Parts: sequence; C-alpha cells; structure tokens
Amino acid sequence: MILATMEMHCPVCSNRQFSQISEIFDDRYGEPNLYHLASCISCGHLATTPRLMESDLPGLYGNYYPRKSISAVNVQAEAEKIQRPFAKLLRWWNGTNNQGQYLVRAGETMLDVGCGSGTSLLEAQSLGATAFGIEADPNVAPIASALGLTIHFGSLQDQPFPDQQFDLIVMNQVIEHLPEPGLALQILRNRLKPGGRMVLVFPNQASLWRRFSGDRWINWHIPYHLHHFTSTSFTRMASHCGFAVASTQTITPNLWTLLQLRANRIRPLLGQPSPLWRVAEPATGVLAKSQKKLFRTMIVMIFLTMFGVMNRIVDVFGFGDSLMVELRRSEE
Repeated sequence: MILATMEMHCPVCSNRQFSQISEIFDDRYGEPNLYHLASCISCGHLATTPRLMESDLPGLYGNYYPRKSISAVNVQAEAEKIQRPFAKLLRWWNGTNNQGQYLVRAGETMLDVGCGSGTSLLEAQSLGATAFGIEADPNVAPIASALGLTIHFGSLQDQPFPDQQFDLIVMNQVIEHLPEPGLALQILRNRLKPGGRMVLVFPNQASLWRRFSGDRWINWHIPYHLHHFTSTSFTRMASHCGFAVASTQTITPNLWTLLQLRANRIRPLLGQPSPLWRVAEPATGVLAKSQKKLFRTMIVMIFLTMFGVMNRIVDVFGFGDSLMVELRRSEE
C-alpha cells in the first residue's frame, strides 16, 4: 500500500530542506512501506519521511492499529481503575500519570484530541468534568456509541464542536502523529477559554532510552509518529504558535522500559507484525494474555523495584521517555 505524501517542511523553523539519516519501518503492526528518519538541516528537528497527509490517517489507523478487538467493557473496566484506593500514587510509581486528563478539575470542560478508545473521557467524567473527544480511528465508533461518549470521528481541522470552548485541551501521545503539528496548536489556541490550559504528552527524543536503543527505540513508532520532538524543539514551535510553556517534566512508564528491553532483543521484519505488540489497547499498556502469563513474575519483581526506582530518578533529571508540557496562551 502506497500512501499519499506531502511536501516536507519543518514545523519548528519552517525550513524545507531535510537530510535523510536512516531507513526505518513499522516494527509493531506490519505496515509494509519503508520510511526514513530525516533531520532538518537548519534546526535539527527529526521527522519521518515521506510525510503522510491528514487524509491518510483514518486508513492507516483503521487497518493497522490494534483497536478492532477492544470492547466497551474493556474500556469501562480500565476507566474505573481511577477510583481504586491509592490510584494516584500507583500511577506515579508506574509512570502512567503521563496523561493530561488527570489534571482536569471538577466542573471544567475538557477536549481530548486523539482520545483513542475513550478511556480518558470516562476518567475525566469520573473527576467531575464534561469531556469531548476527537479521534481518527473509525474502530472506536462502536465503543463511543455503547458508552455514550461525545467523540467526533475525523480531523481536528474539521473544527468539531464549533460552539464549545474548553478549560483544558489534552493531547496524549498525539502531537507527534499529526502531519502539521504547528497548525494543530494554532487551531486549538482559539478553542481555549480565557485562562485555559493545554497539556501535551509526547515521546522525548532526547531520552536516555532513545540514546541507548538507537534505531530500535520503541517511540520512533514509524510511520505513525511523524515528528520526534525534544523539549527545546517543541518549546520553539509552541512559541511560534502563540503559547508559553508553563511547566514541563519527563515521565517514563515502567511498562515502556520492559517493552524497550524486549524490543532491543527482537529483530523486526518489514511488513511483519511483531508479537511484542499484540496488545488490546496501546494507550492503556495492556499486554496480551499469553505475554502476561510468561512475564507476570518479572513484571511484579522488576516493576516494583528496579524499573520504578530507576525511572523516577531518570525523570527527575529530564531524561525520561515522554515529555509532559503544559501550555498557556502567551498573552496571558
């Protein structure tokens, strides 16, 4: 399958010249095309080439992303974990607090752009907020219908919910998937209420695991990730789009560390799905049942000791695997 492509330009500095660094392909779900990592010759921002178009995304995710087997029951059960005792502490220890919906306040209105299965919307509702979502993957539509979720299926550029302004806009592991991330920020800036905030979470291209793993870093995630940001490059792009950075931190999910160590030992094949990524829902970090049985003992022992301690220390020094950034409109 040959996907449509668009002219390359850098969302950070607007330069249109890139140099190709290395060949890379989908090492998770078996999308069959070959891509390159390319570096902007002006600012060094890394991007995936050829660049996909917005119109490619529904087909790409509908055909290859593993949400076809997800049920409304799974999503409901995952969302209910937010009410368990010590849930907040456990999210911090496991590194699963790298999601913006956990920062919503009671009475606020939240928009989750790229809301996936809709778990985040249920969690926001549980915290007392009104939640809206935007999602490109059509496989989620039956779940949204079953759970009564307010999700627009299509693009942010469709300008859904035109009469609605938001206290909080969330993009969990989404901005890197968009062909035009700067345009997305500009559109969303106008959807914030006065004093509103925007929280984005995305892979940290300057992370310790990226440096250690090279081309096998799990967060290259080609071709789904089109841009690969550092804190510096993202801050520069956000500034051009009328935002100021209110806070930034790195957070490394312990599960990512386990998956990274396993990925470093597996040699992927072009066009072949990897057994490592047979998951029910990537955003929730749920491994396939067979993998759970094989690695249950290792997960209990390593997650609660070495991985937890190591990741929390790495995060403090800013070298964690994902960046969590809060933005405010710059005139505020």
